[in-house]
Amino acid sequence: MDTSDPFDFLLDLERRCEANAAGLPTLDNLEEGWVGIGFRIGADRLIAPMHEIEEILDLPEFTNVPGVKSWMVGVANVRGGLLPLMDLRGFILGEDIKQRKKGRVIVIDYKGFNTGLIVEEVFGMKHFLTKDQSDDIPDVHQNVSKYVDMAFNQEGNTWPVFSFRNMTQDERLAQASL
Repeated sequence: MDTSDPFDFLLDLERRCEANAAGLPTLDNLEEGWVGIGFRIGADRLIAPMHEIEEILDLPEFTNVPGVKSWMVGVANVRGGLLPLMDLRGFILGEDIKQRKKGRVIVIDYKGFNTGLIVEEVFGMKHFLTKDQSDDIPDVHQNVSKYVDMAFNQEGNTWPVFSFRNMTQDERLAQASL
């Protein structure tokens, strides 16, 4: 083939690329995956389903709200919208995060409104194979255990799966005022 003509050169290039291209993986070799966000409440390292989380933020400046329980931290202006902030450790364990300013905010949908949950630490996105799912849940704080119904095992570590969806069904969450 004469490759001095630009069109012939492109045809030759396409032919060589197709001849050396690797095939796409077949669906037979595809393993089902599960993705979550790792975080910590007290001493418990947990993972939450990715689809239950809207976003993760650094702790924004906030205004305290008077007349509410200690775990209701305040309200922040995030991109022009009000974001209620809640201390997740305070709500679940009854003891506020000691170094709250170093915490991170996991934003969830609570009854159609974004709500920020301050946690002590976020470990980032974790990927698991669904075959590594286990109903054998490791010991977690008794107040955390009611929101955990499965776990994942990975590289010798067990990650209990915390459900924010189940937590939002807790009637105590709607009773933030004193």
